[in-house]
Amino acid sequence: MNHLPAYGHLLVVLLLLGTVSTSGQERRHKEIPLGDEREISVIIDVSFGTVLIGPGPADKILVADFAAPGRDESDDFHISYTSRGDRGELVVRSKDRSRFWRKSDDRESDNRIWTLRFSEDVPMDFRIELGAGKGEFDLSGLRIRTLKVSSGASSVEMSCDRPNPITAESIVIESGVSKFTATNLANTNFRRLKFSGGVGAYKLDFGGKLLRSADAKVEVGLGAITINIPRETPVELFYDDSWFSSFDLADGFTKQRGGVYTTENSLLGEPILSIHIESGLGSVKVRRR
Repeated sequence: MNHLPAYGHLLVVLLLLGTVSTSGQERRHKEIPLGDEREISVIIDVSFGTVLIGPGPADKILVADFAAPGRDESDDFHISYTSRGDRGELVVRSKDRSRFWRKSDDRESDNRIWTLRFSEDVPMDFRIELGAGKGEFDLSGLRIRTLKVSSGASSVEMSCDRPNPITAESIVIESGVSKFTATNLANTNFRRLKFSGGVGAYKLDFGGKLLRSADAKVEVGLGAITINIPRETPVELFYDDSWFSSFDLADGFTKQRGGVYTTENSLLGEPILSIHIESGLGSVKVRRR
């Protein structure tokens, strides 16, 4: 339980539970317990390295582990938490952003691993920024209210194998010169989703249980995107044909009018997935599975 001080009901937590150096690696560990918070704002801003996100102990807002190469990278491990009333704000940040200008053959930054595990018992608003590196985001069972992911020159895999217990009002994904794969997006229980891709290879899988009608907007510049949709999911798809892009639509869709396609089960009155697709010079594939 949090015991808030009288002045402004402000609580700041910086927990350092251990620093271990083994096998030529620097390891750090932090935990932040869950108190009376009813919602948490989470900011993750990491320039380089691998970021692993997943569900953790219910009574911990965050359990974090950081592993770095042989030399001391401890200054790059920065986590702060502030609680005001029943709302908390968690910031996980890579402090040394000068590494962005390192030579491309310097691989030590790529060996830094952030492992972040979050409680499933409190709603969270996530804002994740990953510069260059790798991301593995397992959102299974997390109470996601909003989610924004921005990735630069990185490779990201995002999954959600267990449904979000609450409605995700918005999910925004911005992927630059990178590779991005998302599976079981329907399990995030989103109301609105927007994906923007630049130059890269992208895969969006809308598997999972669609509990309510949802809207998805997909924009692709020069990249190639494959969209997978379960056959049992009713779909209404909007696409403006362009001479400059490639559009490959699977069987099972009926063209209603210019740029509008529907599946047969979209008329059954069940929750429907509406997808709006815009493509520049890229290619779009829509598959049913």
